[in-house]
Amino acid sequence: MNEPRVRAVPEMNGFRAEFRKLDRAGWHAVEVNGIAQLYETADKAMIAAYEAMNAHHFGAGILRDGDVVSAARDAAEVQFKKYFPGKGRKPVEVVRR
Repeated sequence: MNEPRVRAVPEMNGFRAEFRKLDRAGWHAVEVNGIAQLYETADKAMIAAYEAMNAHHFGAGILRDGDVVSAARDAAEVQFKKYFPGKGRKPVEVVRR
């Protein structure tokens, strides 16, 4: 259970970066356009593996209630505060028509 989540695997011309996904048991290589990348040092491979693992787990945006937070919705929340009452009350959905 307490296994490393990233590793650098020695190859003939460098190091291959690999990481483990949360929902899969196997190791996955860091790829660019479907091609596994080689790095000069083990440290660079570990950093690339950490970055790829974080990008896979957290994606490109911050999630809120399963939806990607958009700038338009945030602007609507600021503009129409009165439709988003305080604690314990259900907010009214702002819909642009």
